[in-house]
Amino acid sequence: MEAALEPVDADLRLSLEKADARAAEAERRLAEADWRCAELQHQLHNTLAVIRSVVRRSAETGESVEDYAMHLDGRLSALGRVQGAVAADPQMRLDLHSLISDELLSFHAKEGEQVQLIGPQILLQLRAAGTLGLAFHELATNAVKFGALTRPEGRVTVSWRIAPASEPRLVIDWAERGGPGVAPPARKGFGQTLFDRVLPYELKAECALSFGAGGVRCRIDLPFTPRIAAEP
Repeated sequence: MEAALEPVDADLRLSLEKADARAAEAERRLAEADWRCAELQHQLHNTLAVIRSVVRRSAETGESVEDYAMHLDGRLSALGRVQGAVAADPQMRLDLHSLISDELLSFHAKEGEQVQLIGPQILLQLRAAGTLGLAFHELATNAVKFGALTRPEGRVTVSWRIAPASEPRLVIDWAERGGPGVAPPARKGFGQTLFDRVLPYELKAECALSFGAGGVRCRIDLPFTPRIAAEP
């Protein structure tokens, strides 16, 4: 039978175990920092590519220098809000509810007043969050200038769900009511290009826009994959 450890030996073993635990935790944090640094560098390249695209497309669709400057500032601000929110999350993801709520709040449209948001918690990856953030910015801008949010009684409801299938889909619906009737734009601007070309290319999304009594309706239907988003 082994002799019982002397108190000094027991204290030494406990100190060594604590030191080992601290070393393991330091290694874990260092590995996490390396991962975040690499991920941030990767996302920075993606973000710069998105900014270049936004600047170019805004210039192509702007009706004047003033129009270009005003819309470009709003779009870059929308991207900035997404980047700031994602950077604060250790996993670099953004809650879909927060993304929509924050974008509408930037136009002083508050949830529980003119805005209703309905859906499960969905955590978006940065690339998807940036592209969807631009989409909601364009919808909100249109609602404030021409649609439901031009009137106190106007309402915007945004709902989302996971459509079960062999390959699940994330389906997002934007619906306005109580606003003036709206017609399709006479010329194809940045927003229309975003829904027709950018979302399908970037996120493999299928988008449907309709203009009618009460405001705009929009459906964004995209693959629910780890590249796009995850449930908590």
